[in-house]
Amino acid sequence: MKLGLILVILVVLAGVGSYALSNHSSSSVVQSPKSAAVVPAKSAKTHVAVRPNPCAGNTFDKLALVSISQRHMWACQGTTLMYNSAVVTGMENLAADLTPTGTYHVYAKETNLYLNGSDSTGSWHDYVNYWMPFLDNQYGAYGFHDATWRPANAFGNISPYSSNASHGCVELPLATAKWLYNWVAIGTTVTIES
Repeated sequence: MKLGLILVILVVLAGVGSYALSNHSSSSVVQSPKSAAVVPAKSAKTHVAVRPNPCAGNTFDKLALVSISQRHMWACQGTTLMYNSAVVTGMENLAADLTPTGTYHVYAKETNLYLNGSDSTGSWHDYVNYWMPFLDNQYGAYGFHDATWRPANAFGNISPYSSNASHGCVELPLATAKWLYNWVAIGTTVTIES
């Protein structure tokens, strides 16, 4: 009798565990309270960004939070998560190309321009639809921009220790860059975490 009861409990627990796993391995959605638009949180094929409530404790009106290690960006309106997306960040092994950690502010918003530069890895002349810079330092300007030259599955999957990482900017899928461009204002806080 006891052995049968133990087997029933184990079967039930195994079923609950597989249900929980199947619910967390698929794509999730975030619903914006203002627009009620459904926004994909992650593709099931990208690097998994696990963060219970990235906006909890946020005291800024608007915050763009980026985690280099999780390869992810969250847009917070107060403590409400408005949007999130996988990203590509800079090459951590090159000082000029790493995405600098810290807190900054978006200081411009531009569309339809070329980003030009060069470093020890070569030169670039990349067209971007959306450009939202947040930092200038001795290496140049850093900001958010779309990266239409990357395949969709690159976002969230390129290690910051890879030579395929960015030159320091936070690269976004085109739809994310468009959404972020329309949401951020000059002065919006940007926090980059390692």
